[in-house]
Amino acid sequence: MRATSFAQLPGWSADNFQNLWSAWRRDCGARVALLASACAASAAIGDADVAAQRAFFEQWFQPWQLLTPAGGDDGLVTGYYEPVFAGSITRGWPYVVPLWGLPDDLVDLPASAGGEVRRGRTVDTGDGQVRVEPFWSRAQIETDAQARQQLARNVVAWLSSPVDALFLQVQGSGLLRLPDGSMLRLSYAGDNGWPYKSVGRWLLDQGDLRGTVTMQTIRAWAQLHPERVQQMLDANPRVVFFRAAPLQQPERGPLGALGVPLTALRSVAVDKKLLALGMPLWLSTRVAGRPLQRLVFAQDVGGAIRGPLRADLFFGTGEAAGDAAGRMQSPGRMWILLPRAQPDRGGATP
Repeated sequence: MRATSFAQLPGWSADNFQNLWSAWRRDCGARVALLASACAASAAIGDADVAAQRAFFEQWFQPWQLLTPAGGDDGLVTGYYEPVFAGSITRGWPYVVPLWGLPDDLVDLPASAGGEVRRGRTVDTGDGQVRVEPFWSRAQIETDAQARQQLARNVVAWLSSPVDALFLQVQGSGLLRLPDGSMLRLSYAGDNGWPYKSVGRWLLDQGDLRGTVTMQTIRAWAQLHPERVQQMLDANPRVVFFRAAPLQQPERGPLGALGVPLTALRSVAVDKKLLALGMPLWLSTRVAGRPLQRLVFAQDVGGAIRGPLRADLFFGTGEAAGDAAGRMQSPGRMWILLPRAQPDRGGATP
C-alpha cells in the first residue's frame, strides 16, 4: 500500500454520495471492530448532510492506494447482480432443474488433506465407522445417481433452465417469482468446496467464443448449442447451495458475506484474505465506457475474486442490473480507507 490523501483520490469531490450513508450504516450494523470508533462518531450525522459525511471520512480515515506485489496499480473490476427468475418450490414442468439446499453431511476438510477440494461428505462404512470423502463436483453429481438422490433431500426450489441455475450459483443469490406471484429470496448457504472455474474462459479455450465473454454471449451460445450445455456447465466444478425465504423487504438487497444487505453501486466483493470485510474503498474504473469514481464498501466475497486489486461491483437486482453487470469487465484502481486512531481535525468539522 502507498499512503496518499483525499485530495489525490480521482473524483473524490465529485461523488454525490447517493445511497452512501445507508451503506455505511449497514457497515456499522455489522459491528466491525476496526470501525467501532468511526461508527460511534458518525451516529449524529444526518442521512442528507453530504458535506458532513464527506468531512467525516476525511477526518476519520486515511487513504492508502492498493498495489500489486510488483508495485503496479492497475487491477480488474467486474460486476455481479441479483437475478430474478421464474421458478417453483415444487417440481413440475417446466420447473425441473433443482436448486439444492445445504447437504446434511457437508463438512470442511482439514488443511492437512491437501488437494484443491476444501469440503467433503461423511460416509458410513457399514462397520460403525465414518470416513470423510471429498464432496462431489458438478460433473460427478450429473453422472452419479446416488449423489443426485442424496442432494434431492434438500431441494429448496426448481428452475426451468440449467443455465439460469448456473448464473444463480455464480451470482450467489437471487429472487424467484413463484407461479402465484409471490417472491422467494435465495441466499448463499455454502458450496461443495471445489474451486470456481469460469465457463466463459472454458468457451474461449475451446475456441467457441472470441473477445470479451459476457453472460449474454454465454446464454446465446447455450441456445445455439443445447447438446453441449452440460459439457459447458461441468467446466465449473463448484456447486453453490442455497437457503430460501419469502421476500419480506423488496427494497433491501441480498445479504453479502459481511451479513448486511448489499447496496447497488456501493457494495463490492473482495478477497477477504487480503482486505478486511467492512472497509471503505475508493474505486476508480469505467462502466459502459464512462468513468466511475466513488466510495464503496467491502461487503461481500466471490469465488473468482482473488488478489489485492480485484473487485466485483454489485449492480443491484433485476434484468437491467444483470445487463450492466454482465458487460462489466474494466481495469480499475483501488484505495483502502483505513480508520485513524484519532480524527484529523485539520479539515471541516461535521
